Amino acid sequence: MRNLSLFFILFLLTIHPCQANNELDSLFIELDNKIKKKDIYIELKEIRIKELKTESNSTNLSINNAYALNTLLYKEYKSYISDSAIAYLNKNLDLAAILKDQTKINDTSIAMANLFAILGMYKEAIDMIDRVNRDYLDKSQMIEYYSTQRIIYNSLGLYSHNNRDKSRYQQMAKAFRDTLSNIADKSSEAYLRIEEIQLRIDGRISDALLVNNRRLSMTVIGTPEYALVTFNRSLLYRKNNDTIMEKKYLILSAISDIQSSIRDNASIPILANMLMQEGNIDRAYKYVRFSLDNINDYNTRFRSSEILSIQTIIEKAYQKKTEEQNNKLRLFLILISILLVLLTVSIFYVYKQMKKGIIIGKRLKEANLELNTLNQKLHNMNNELRKLNMEVVEANQIKEEYIGYFLDECSKYIDKLDALRKTINKKIQEKQIESLYKMTKNNNMKDDELKELFRNFDIMFTHLFPDFVEKFNSLLMDEEQISLKKGETLNNELRIYALIRLGIDDSGKIANFLGYSVNTIYNYRAKTKNKAKISREDFDWTVKKIGTFRK
Repeated sequence: MRNLSLFFILFLLTIHPCQANNELDSLFIELDNKIKKKDIYIELKEIRIKELKTESNSTNLSINNAYALNTLLYKEYKSYISDSAIAYLNKNLDLAAILKDQTKINDTSIAMANLFAILGMYKEAIDMIDRVNRDYLDKSQMIEYYSTQRIIYNSLGLYSHNNRDKSRYQQMAKAFRDTLSNIADKSSEAYLRIEEIQLRIDGRISDALLVNNRRLSMTVIGTPEYALVTFNRSLLYRKNNDTIMEKKYLILSAISDIQSSIRDNASIPILANMLMQEGNIDRAYKYVRFSLDNINDYNTRFRSSEILSIQTIIEKAYQKKTEEQNNKLRLFLILISILLVLLTVSIFYVYKQMKKGIIIGKRLKEANLELNTLNQKLHNMNNELRKLNMEVVEANQIKEEYIGYFLDECSKYIDKLDALRKTINKKIQEKQIESLYKMTKNNNMKDDELKELFRNFDIMFTHLFPDFVEKFNSLLMDEEQISLKKGETLNNELRIYALIRLGIDDSGKIANFLGYSVNTIYNYRAKTKNKAKISREDFDWTVKKIGTFRK
């Protein structure tokens, strides 16, 4: 039992990578298709933006409505074109100032600081977040405020080259994370995101994955939220050294980024870097070029520098691979040139041989045609001879059966005649003339003997051909098939064609044997042919071939 369990575990370990690789191949194909169709998603986003801009340019628009439309335009531009996103936030800062609405000022300032942090503009982000008046923050704004503070100082700690500053930034980020954890609802995305990050930092990957499952259930595939959560999940698998699952969720994140027209995507550069390290240079190069084009359109120097560093490495690998391929190509060209010269010489030699071969080939072809014709004739003759032999063998066996049968019958008739002679002799001696007259006048003896003859013939024939009746009926139309009465083996109709099957097709001979006139036999045969499914001309010939002969 223990060995069986071990075998089952090993089987699962071997089958899982195959299934995972098949899934990854399908996901890579889907991602490549999404990249090809990226312009469709861009066009859809541009249509939404155009509709919002048209509405915001209305002359009779209130300041509050203008603020709301600018917010929607900022959200469309946030991960699409950073300059436009900043422009609409600045417009909202001006509108909020006109309205003297501290809530709107705080909302816009937090959004602006968050965007600056994403763009790597940390000084601007700190300046902007410091302008927020915390006395006017409600709970949702407090969550966004502390979340933005955490992002700013976590990024500073991540990218700072001064270890002293790095430690200070990390402590500040942790403090903001703790505060956020205390004020956020336990079931909210903000709280779950912080909890997952802390679990990842602590190395509790299994627990972190459970939290991530809850976050995934709160998102929809193809949205920015789904792209973020799947990216966070890939980080968990990276921490767990599970490269297959890491790639899977990076691909899912990248697909959602493209569907959402998100140009500031982190998934594809990381995926490209992994592919480059695995030696898949072509796909890595394609992905990093796609990502760089996106980030240039998004217009952020911070992310662009990250991707450029990856691109530089991949381009070097790509150029090296291209150079190796070019060297191989040059070598192949030299080899092909040499082979071409050899081929030319060979062709000239072969051409000369072919001229000789054509003449020989024609003669061989003619000889082969004659030989094939002779072979075909011989084959046909062999087939005919085989058929004739089979018919002769069958005929001989039938003759042997019937000769034996009729010799036996003749012996019986001799015995009967001798018994009749003795009876007649006795009656003559006893002068029983009247009794003798009555006996010779009665025709029952003849009828009985004929019945006995036909009965024995029927038994003998069906013994030789047990399926004759069934095959004979198959030649007749369904409504015209012959049904034998109880006790009958053959009837007159079948008996006529039984004789034909034995090779006696002369109507006169058949009439003599059965005790009918020749016209009666003709009528029987004509009537039967009229019932046939097949043509009248082929009927007798077909009957001669039916029946399985019992040897």
